[in-house]
Amino acid sequence: MTENYDVAIVGGGPAGCSAGVFCSRAGLDTVVVSNGRSTLQKCAFVENYLGFPAGVEPQSLLELVKRHAREAGCTMIEESVASAAVAESGFVLTLDQGSITTDRLLAASWSDGDYLEALDVETVPESGCGSVSVVPTDDRGETNVDGVYAAGRITDTHHQAIVNAGDGARVALEIVEEVDPEFYNDWVAPEGYYEQYDREVPVGVEEIDHSERRHRVEYANEYMRTFFGSR
Repeated sequence: MTENYDVAIVGGGPAGCSAGVFCSRAGLDTVVVSNGRSTLQKCAFVENYLGFPAGVEPQSLLELVKRHAREAGCTMIEESVASAAVAESGFVLTLDQGSITTDRLLAASWSDGDYLEALDVETVPESGCGSVSVVPTDDRGETNVDGVYAAGRITDTHHQAIVNAGDGARVALEIVEEVDPEFYNDWVAPEGYYEQYDREVPVGVEEIDHSERRHRVEYANEYMRTFFGSR
């Protein structure tokens, strides 16, 4: 059975999940396909991911980024991409079981990029390592093939997890802007913030009152206490 999405992201590490969060929160029907081989798992301990001053165990960080993508609205599929092809509208990805179609494809997996060859996505040798190929992109994160984007390590972005997460978010916002030029910002603002400037609340912005803010703070704190309390 074939499922249809606005954006399909291949790679469930920091780059892919970060892209998924921003695409899904902007209202795009988003799927993240992951083969479970994120390079983050090769790390012994992560000490430079912003927000974790004492460091964080890599598997915990990976679980958190996947949870974030899922709870932001992404469909999460744990399979490999066997092949890819141009469809009548967009692309079709054949998985281990079944297939999906998508208007736009974002490659964010370092360990699984063979499917891009069938789409004629350009690759070049990684800087300083001629035996490894990476995908060049333009300033918007798009490859030489219209509708195919790439983010993170696969683009020769620095190996650091937080750098890859930022790159995934950057490219996702480029996709969002292309799909919905009216979209302003993924931001939760205090109630009445824009009224004081005599402005309408922009697309993508949510205003909440003090009571709702406190509710979200308490929920977030309890969520993290429960998560790390169970480790």
